[in-house]
Amino acid sequence: MKNREKRPYLLYLASVPIIAVAAVTLRTIALLLNYEADIGRYTDNTLSLINGLLLLAIVGILALFTHELRELFVFKPSYRDLPSLFSGVFCAIAMIFFGVTLVLNIIGGENRYAAVLAVFSAIMALLGAALFILRAFDGTARGGRFALLNLPLALLGVAYPFYLTMRNGLRIGDPAVLMATAAWVLIAFFFLGEARIALDRATWALHTYITVLTVIFSATLALPNLIYHLAVGEAILGNSEHDFVALAVFLYALARLFAVFHTALHEATPTTRFAMGIAQTDDAQNTTDEDKKA
Repeated sequence: MKNREKRPYLLYLASVPIIAVAAVTLRTIALLLNYEADIGRYTDNTLSLINGLLLLAIVGILALFTHELRELFVFKPSYRDLPSLFSGVFCAIAMIFFGVTLVLNIIGGENRYAAVLAVFSAIMALLGAALFILRAFDGTARGGRFALLNLPLALLGVAYPFYLTMRNGLRIGDPAVLMATAAWVLIAFFFLGEARIALDRATWALHTYITVLTVIFSATLALPNLIYHLAVGEAILGNSEHDFVALAVFLYALARLFAVFHTALHEATPTTRFAMGIAQTDDAQNTTDEDKKA
């Protein structure tokens, strides 16, 4: 890819960690200074409101950027890179611990509806762990089994927020629950997009956009929660394993995002160059001319 084609990619890529660091910093400060876990509210909503407006603005701005760059998001998917491998192993371990502890935590302490959702979420987490275990041995991108194993993670992203709103001791409107809900809904769409990749039906621009938002929102959920736990001594959502799962998904989505950009910047097949609107090299053009003469 020529320098003029690289600039939009590099700008798009560089914006992601900057935005994530800003959102993580704002939410961490807000939690440490103003969050009252007993009532599930901020004593001062200023930093939380600024962070919420920042995230909302980013959702819109990145949507516009993705739309403008949509023709550039053409690449060959691969899961053989080391960041995807190691973050996937971390995801598998985190999902297993999360599934087990989620069931143990509800014994005798939750209402019926929350308990059903917790058990369902635990089962989905354990099934989802199988995806990352399989990925550790098989890095191929496509296949029906990979598509099926992504679906439990998508369902987990829907079921777990419902559990959080229905469980005992957590209130509807708690900003920590709202943040978790937003992050997990994006995680659900992220793994649905991964399932479409496995079925060779990916919409690359949309999936890249969802991946970027998943990176930002999962980091904004996991890192401040873990820092708060270290500082205060208790998990905000009552289960620190949840925060490690969100952290693992953040690292996995980040690895996939870097794989996207690395492949798009360095892929040199004629098909990709054509899809990107990049002129063919002299060697490729000569080969084409020779084929026509033959």
